[in-house]
Amino acid sequence: MTDYLEEQQNELEALQSIYPEEFQEISDNEFTIAIHPDDLELENSCSLSLRVKYTPQYPDELPEFDIDVLEGKMSSDQKQQIMDALKASAEDSLGMVMVFTLASLAKEELNQILDDTLRMREAAEAERIRREEEAENAKFRGTKVTWERFQEWKIKFDQEIAEKEKEERAARAKELKNKLTGRQLFEQDTTLAMSDSKYMEEGDESVDTSKYDRSERQYEDEDEDDKDDAVWKRFGNED
Repeated sequence: MTDYLEEQQNELEALQSIYPEEFQEISDNEFTIAIHPDDLELENSCSLSLRVKYTPQYPDELPEFDIDVLEGKMSSDQKQQIMDALKASAEDSLGMVMVFTLASLAKEELNQILDDTLRMREAAEAERIRREEEAENAKFRGTKVTWERFQEWKIKFDQEIAEKEKEERAARAKELKNKLTGRQLFEQDTTLAMSDSKYMEEGDESVDTSKYDRSERQYEDEDEDDKDDAVWKRFGNED
């Protein structure tokens, strides 16, 4: 006949020796063991409490057990993940004392969860940085040029150039018109000559502007010839 009470007592003594600081007795058949991760300095560190209560025929029947969060945060899904692993291990250990096995497994699961959480945070941060860099680099990348896009740009560019040239020609024409000499205005508008004839007194002589025009052109031609002669003379002297 199995002495369940003795087996339970022997296990309690062993657990108190293994976990001198983590073990806390609640009653003769109920206690807790604090479970800490390997790295307590982790940003997302978390500690658990494994609560165990012996049943009358333990270890031939499963003990009652549960886990609570001592420090940090843990989602309900993560807690359920640990409980599922503990239940499966307890079933496999049925007939043998199992609390040390359960406590060790709880610590392994806790470490795994914390490691996974850290990796996910690092991956999320790396993805955030990648997206920011990609968005920044996109500012310096132009739109890919295709033949169709080039043709569209060329047509628009030619239209803008033509419009600009048209505006410049109009501006130059306006400026030139404003700078016309009296003689140019006189030649362009014959009505000016007709209007002046109204104010001529009897005996005044009309002026043949064509004579002045011819003599002026003759003077300019002679002046130009003199300049050409001067250039040739200078060129000859240099030789």
